Amino acid sequence: MKDETRNKVKKTFVLNPHAVLSSSESLLRFGEDNEVVVPMCVLERIQKEKHKYSFGKRKVAKDILGYINTFGKDIFDEGVIQENGSRLVVVTNYHEIEINVDGIDEYDMRALQVVKGLQAEGKNVVFITNNIVLQIKAKLIDIHAETFRDELYPIFAEQYKARETCYVSNSTIDTLFKVGEVSITDIYDFENYEFVNNMFVILKSEEKSAIGKIKRDKIVKLEYINGNIYGIKPKNVGQKFMLEGLMSDAPLVIIKGDAGTGKTFCSLAAALQQYDEGMFKQILVARPIQTVANEKIGYLPGDIDDKIGPYLGGIKDNLSELLKSNKSKDEDDEDAFKETGDYFFERGIIRIQPIGYIRGRTITDTFLIFDETQNIEPEDIKTIVSRMGEGSKLVFLGDPTQVDNPKLNERFNGLVYLSERMKGQELVYQVTLDEEESVRSKLAKLAIKVL
Repeated sequence: MKDETRNKVKKTFVLNPHAVLSSSESLLRFGEDNEVVVPMCVLERIQKEKHKYSFGKRKVAKDILGYINTFGKDIFDEGVIQENGSRLVVVTNYHEIEINVDGIDEYDMRALQVVKGLQAEGKNVVFITNNIVLQIKAKLIDIHAETFRDELYPIFAEQYKARETCYVSNSTIDTLFKVGEVSITDIYDFENYEFVNNMFVILKSEEKSAIGKIKRDKIVKLEYINGNIYGIKPKNVGQKFMLEGLMSDAPLVIIKGDAGTGKTFCSLAAALQQYDEGMFKQILVARPIQTVANEKIGYLPGDIDDKIGPYLGGIKDNLSELLKSNKSKDEDDEDAFKETGDYFFERGIIRIQPIGYIRGRTITDTFLIFDETQNIEPEDIKTIVSRMGEGSKLVFLGDPTQVDNPKLNERFNGLVYLSERMKGQELVYQVTLDEEESVRSKLAKLAIKVL
């Protein structure tokens, strides 16, 4: 017998695996007055293919399956009311419905059968899948299909940049230089800005300009604005902001920007500078590698450095350029050895660290650089950050517009997820480098724009 709550359901959402596995609480993300339907075939697919998932995704799968298993058999019939008021149902019927769609596997076929069966009962059904081709094919048989919107962050142009250009009086800039801080209320139309802790600001007046950072209700001068960090000086405002965060005592730094803006170069400079000052015992560098994520790195020849070394060529190239810029005038044999970069790897100062090897470890007294973070899945970010122990600094680098992982996009990836979630946190510095702040050649800049 159908109860009153069931009759009040506005929409019925049928979920495919990607939506189910978006987070451990995905089944609670569809509104209190709606129905959430998970076809049994989706759960079977998750169970069958979970060995292909990353560590973070496997944990989500375990949590979701465990959550569903806590309910009795009613979940297969009338469904059960979740804590947010929505109804959760696992569907096993509608096998008799014919689906005339080519090029889909048995699991997607079963999901479409469930959708059509629920439609035949007069329900307002929305099929949730991030598979664009499947969305298109669903439309051919009059099924309304959407992407799981809850997991999407703003488009790149609207994402948190951690920097703002503001206008002030000449006297405000004079006070900042003289005293070291001014009030946020000194900014013209300050109430129209969204200022958060550790955000960077560019102050402009009719005649002058200055830069600073937000500390609660104040704008304060940068501490490392004129610093010589491991022999380098910032080439533009964006690099000044970046080095301020990298040299700060904040344990987490997030840097977004185009290739050529100096993200890796400046991060290595800050890491080596602070290593020399005794702040860290080692420097680890890593980037997402498909074979690592799929647990197949063991099939590659050699030790761990041999296996993933070729993927870190950019790190080594930047290290080489950095060492050249820091070359001693009175160079001896040891300095010449350092200039090759091999010195730091052979001495264990800089080590290559596969992302998959971090889980299960607590990393202390380490400067850890993650490159290409936009290709890490959001659920793996928590795994990485939660492994950091006392005395470590974690730096995430990447370009949200250059996503190579087919499961991710510029609105849904580990870099954007981390940036949006950590916005304004006391322990975190962020900055986004502008396109104009690239230090590449004129030809390289032209190629990025027109090719």
